[in-house]
Amino acid sequence: MNILKINNGKVELRKDSGSLIRTIGNGDAVNADINNDGSLILVTTIKGKVELRKESGTLIRSIGNGDATNAKFSGSDILVTTSKGKTEVRKESGTLIRTI
Repeated sequence: MNILKINNGKVELRKDSGSLIRTIGNGDAVNADINNDGSLILVTTIKGKVELRKESGTLIRSIGNGDATNAKFSGSDILVTTSKGKTEVRKESGTLIRTI
């Protein structure tokens, strides 16, 4: 299983041994999460955007409305914590399921 490390705003995808596979993103990441099978990565940026990316680093889509402080996978769903303290449960497509 690969791991993620944030270094100077860039997301580094690394093997368990610590060796670098690739760098992902634009250098404005504050948080990142990888799904259970390692195929998808969520990157939360300084500007509050959540980017859903492939393991290769390719951007699939942006999720939410730009006020995110954190995002993580919960099974096949995505939990986005907003600056207002709410948690949005979203599908991988970005569709809002509910707000908690």
